[in-house]
This record gives sequence, C-alpha cells and structure tokens, in this order.
Amino acid sequence: MAKKKHKEIVHKPDVVITTIEFAMQFIRNNLKQCIAGFVLLLIAITFGYAYFLYAKNQYDKTQYHLSQGMRSFDEYSMNGKKEELEKAETIFNDVAQKKKGESYYIAKLYLAKINYVRGKSEDAEKLYREVLGGTSNITLKTLSEKALQHIDKQ
Repeated sequence: MAKKKHKEIVHKPDVVITTIEFAMQFIRNNLKQCIAGFVLLLIAITFGYAYFLYAKNQYDKTQYHLSQGMRSFDEYSMNGKKEELEKAETIFNDVAQKKKGESYYIAKLYLAKINYVRGKSEDAEKLYREVLGGTSNITLKTLSEKALQHIDKQ
C-alpha cells in the first residue's frame, strides 16, 4: 500500500512544472497583453537606467565644480590672489544653490571659510552652524565645530 502511494506521488507533476504549464497557458491565451506588458517593462527599465545615468552625470558635474572651487581657494591660499578667492566664492555659491547632498554642505564650509578670511566672522559663524545642524556627516560636523571653537576664541 505504501509503495502504491509512493508511485502516485512520484508520477504527479510537481509545483514547478504545474506553474510553468499554467504560465504558458496564460501567455497563449493572453498573448497581446503579455507582449504589451513586456514592452512596458522594457520601457520602464530603459527610463530607469537613463535617469540613473543622468543623475550620475549631474553628480559628476557637481563634484567637478567643487574641485575647481577648491583649486581656486588653494591658489588663493598659496599666492594671495583676490581673483582666485572671488572665483572660488562664485563656484561655491553655484554649488550651494543646487542644494544636492553633501556637496551643498562642503560648499557652505568653504563659503564660511571665505567669509572668515574676509573678516566676516558673523557670516562665517552662521554658515558653520548651518552645516553643523544640517549634515549627518561626522567629518563635516567636526570641521564645523572646530571652526566655531576657533571663531569663539577670537
């Protein structure tokens, strides 16, 4: 008796085969809808990928602008050229206006540093406090805290 049940179980189609057969029958009965759904899925994947490439390109542009601003600020630090400081300030203002992620707070840090260099300690302190309260990045918070401590000592 047990062997008979065992043979019946072995000869029954399993869940995977039953599911595949059901799916094939469904596709045969609804071929046009399945093709349309597949095309829509491909379109959605294409748009998602295109958006990913666009977002990455925007991020890369922002990072490039940040590096240009940093380079200008470093040149000012080495040579003392006011034109480089103004160029850096313009670049950091442009990046800060976009308000995208950590780049925004990095630009604000540099703007605060520029304000401090120009003798505008109150404006610098305001920007440092904005960074301190807005970012979750520990490094940026630490830099802001140290700069605020330095301003308070003065």
